[in-house]
Amino acid sequence: MLFGMTIEPYMLIGGGSAIFVLVVFQILQGKRKIKFKGKLHLTVHKWVAAAILAASIFHGLLALAHFGII
Repeated sequence: MLFGMTIEPYMLIGGGSAIFVLVVFQILQGKRKIKFKGKLHLTVHKWVAAAILAASIFHGLLALAHFGII
């Protein structure tokens, strides 16, 4: 239980899938397959990296709570 809610396996699967989609977007953007013009490219790249970091930390906390470690 974390923040008063029970962690279900589908929550972990959904979170992992969302992080995977963000990583794929980040890779495609970095390889310039998805293009943004000018300074917007770097700005979007930085914000997606921050979103991946935040989602990964939250996903890890949920997994630890699910397995009873925290």
